[in-house]
Parts: sequence; structure tokens; C-alpha cells
Amino acid sequence: MNTGGYDVVMELHEDLINTFLKVAYCLGKFPVFEGVYTLPVPDVPPDLEDFMEIGYRVSLAREPSFEVTDAGELQITVRGETIFTVLGAITFDLEAQFRIAAIPRFDPATRQFRVECTMAAIEDVELDNRYHLPASVLEKLNQILAIGMEAFLTEEVTTIELSPVIFSADLPFMPAGEAYKLPISLGATRVFPPSVTSGAVNLLGYTGGSAASVTDFTRGNHIGIGVNEAAMHRVYDFWWANTTHPKTVTVMGSYDYDPPDFVDFIDSLLDWGTAVLTLGLVDTDVDLDRIWIDAGAAIGFSKFTFDLLPGNTVRLSGSVTLDIWAEVYMQITTTTELFWGLWEVDQTTSTVKLFDLEANGITVVIDNAEGVVTLDPSRRLMVDLTALDIDIPLSWDVPEFILDYIVDWAINSIVTEMPPIVLFPAMIEQTLPGTSVSVSVAGETLEINETEALVSLNISTSGADTYAPYIANENTGEVHVRECEWAHRIALRNRVYYCTLEDAIADGYNGCAFCLPRYDTG
Repeated sequence: MNTGGYDVVMELHEDLINTFLKVAYCLGKFPVFEGVYTLPVPDVPPDLEDFMEIGYRVSLAREPSFEVTDAGELQITVRGETIFTVLGAITFDLEAQFRIAAIPRFDPATRQFRVECTMAAIEDVELDNRYHLPASVLEKLNQILAIGMEAFLTEEVTTIELSPVIFSADLPFMPAGEAYKLPISLGATRVFPPSVTSGAVNLLGYTGGSAASVTDFTRGNHIGIGVNEAAMHRVYDFWWANTTHPKTVTVMGSYDYDPPDFVDFIDSLLDWGTAVLTLGLVDTDVDLDRIWIDAGAAIGFSKFTFDLLPGNTVRLSGSVTLDIWAEVYMQITTTTELFWGLWEVDQTTSTVKLFDLEANGITVVIDNAEGVVTLDPSRRLMVDLTALDIDIPLSWDVPEFILDYIVDWAINSIVTEMPPIVLFPAMIEQTLPGTSVSVSVAGETLEINETEALVSLNISTSGADTYAPYIANENTGEVHVRECEWAHRIALRNRVYYCTLEDAIADGYNGCAFCLPRYDTG
């Protein structure tokens, strides 16, 4: 069992995590961090205290990168530009790289993978030594930056989202309110070197599962989601107990149909018999204009039981209660003529009720239905019926063609009105919470075995560029920070958005003389 006995296992490839770190960076989740470090020198005279302070300001040059190491550890690398201020006003800048040991968690409240930065540990800080500083000075600056980065992560950033919303807590046709959202409890996490991290959760109070038994089932895709069959049963039970979807429905209809051939034969026989008995002096023509059924039924559905079988086959069983009635009518027109049709005497049209039928309290047992597990357009796990053999025991003494028609109508009504079989809520929400960044799914696959459903998907995002901190002018060849007055004047057709300044410079753009003078090459 790939899911290791947990209800739900979600697995992320590091490529997707890095995509969402880039989105987070573009959304401004990693602002500039700065602070002041006071050298621990005792008994400093008051007039020299300012010289004991070292200011630092770190801006990230680009988004952090995430890596699953060969040792099964998780590491985030952050690269930025650091400006130190010493002796009150002297500044110098260095490139800094931080390596942070991180523990991704699946957050049951948001249904996203995230890094809790309060649990992150600064493993290493490296400064380039472009000024050839003594080793002791470089070591002290590294210590200062480690302290500053730790404060930045725990006080400013606190959490970093690493994924879209993996699945919804809302099931279809449910009342509003937290009590009707799917209860989720945290299970465990596991890393699969060299590139996959996973998180497991349980639903509706279940507490089982073994992290050691979880396997990697992403098969090279961005996301793998595994749902245990036992979880599907719990979700369906929870849904059935609370859903607003009607469990008893009343259906009605009026149905015309062509009369069978023998009715036309009887019609002709009556006309012929009248002509013989009257020596042709009286011609009576009886026309059958219409035959129809007015029918209605009250259908009560029970909760189905189901079992996953090999080859994505679902065996279903349940029962339906049925109160049904039907009235069968015919409309006839009788025309009477004398003297071989020379004189029309009378024409009448009448409606005759042929049958008035009713049966109550019928129990229809469904014990040999089959279906398949599918992903609906919202990527919910649902059961689609593929075979349903229903026998409705009606003992009405009516012509067979009428009985067959009523039974077929009742069966079609049962199939049409049957409540859905909901196994799992929608996977991958279409936008990132609090943003207009859209999430698209491509290449989804669904694999079913006897114990679980395994879904794999690839993810793409769009719309993050509208939050980008840099805007380039394709016409002038300049790049600006988003807040620059000149950026606001760029025509929409000439705008190119960049999440990192590095990428803009690499593409040949020149820094704005006002907002990015350091990168203005004239």
C-alpha cells in the first residue's frame, strides 16, 4: 500500500517547491531585512558606544532554492546582497549565502505544505571576501548575519508556503459552517531522496498509518496524492450524514408514444365490421389519435456500500424505496357517415382512461451495480455508474408494452435522480489564497487498485508577474523598481515583468538612473 495506512498522502517534487518559492519571492514574501548588532565589549565610554554598533541590511538577489539532499535532509539556500555599516557611516557590501535546514510541514488548516521558520536552523553563512578581510573579522560578520537571519525568519517571514492548496476541506452539497468541513489531523512527513518530500494526514478522527510504509508514487510528476479506500468510506459516510442533496425526490411526467401495430389492426377491424353489418349504408370510422401515460413516483434513496476491485472497478449495493402511480389514456375520434360517405352525420372526440395504477412501498434492491472511480471537472474523486441492473416488481395486470414503458421510465428516473457518491473533495485549488495567482493542472493521471486511489499531476502558475518587484521597458531598454515613477509611465504593451533584478540585467536591460543607479551603465 503506497499510502502506508494513512488516509491521505501528498508528495511534492522539489521542482514544484522551487516554483512556489519563486512565486513567494515575486509576491514579496521575502522583504529586505536589516538590524543593528552591538559588539559585546564591556565598559565602553558613552562617546564611543556608536562605534560598537554594526548595521546590516540584506536584500535577496533572487528567490531561495530548495533541495532534498542525498542524506534525506531538506535545505533552503538563500543568496543576497549584504550592506554593513560600521563606525557610524562607513558602508561596504558583500554577497552572502545562507544555508538553512528546514522541515516542511503539511498545514491541516490551509492544506498547504509550508516551512515553519521558527523551526529552521541556520547551518552556514558564507560571505565573499572581496575586501580581503581578516579571517577573524569575516567570522564575526558571519555570526552577525546568522543572528540577523534567524531574527528575520522568526519575526518577519515566520512561514513560507511551498505548494498550492492540495485539497479542499469542502465537499459538494453541504451546509455552510466549520462543522461541515472535512476534519483533518496531521500524520507524518517523510523525505524520498533525491527530490521528493511527502506529508500524510488522517481524516475524521482516524489515527492509523506508518510513515515507514509510505512510498514515492509521484513518478516524476510535480504532485502525487494518494487516498486510502478506508478514507473514501469515511468521507462518503460523513457526506451522506450531512449533505443537503435530496435523498427523497418526486418525479412526474406525461409521455406520448406510438401505439403498437395491433391497435391499428383493431381500429380497422371495427370499421370493417360496421360496414358489413349495415351493408355499407353506415360507415363508421374510428381513429386512435393519441395514447399517453401520466406517471409519477416518489423515490427514496439509501446510502450505498461500495468496494474497490482491481482494474478500477467499483462494486455497489444499496436499495431504493418507490411509490409509483400511472394513468393510461387514449384519445379517439369517431366519424359516422351514411350512404357510402355521401352524408356525414356525426364526429366526436373523446378521452378514455384505460388504466389507473398505483403501487406503494416497493423496495428495489440494487446488489449488482458497477462503477468506476473518476476525477470530475473539479478533480473530486467520484463514482460514475457503468452498469446498473434493476428489477422493479410491479404486479399490475396491464398489457406488457405499457408495463415495460412504466418500468423503464421508473428505472431511468432512479438513475437520473440518484445522489452522487462523493469519495474525496476537490484537489488543487485554482488560485493561491489572498492573491490573483492562478494554478493550472496538466497531465493528471488516476490509478486505482484494491486499496487506494493514486493521483499524479503537473502544476503551472500564472499571474505572479503582476506582483513582480521589477518592471522593464521593452522600448527604452531600462528596468525599474515597481514603485518608480517612471515604471508607472510604461505603456502596457511595452512592460516586461521580472521577479529578480538579476534576470532583467541578464536579459540586457539597463538599470534606471533614478531608482537603480548602481545598475545604470549609461
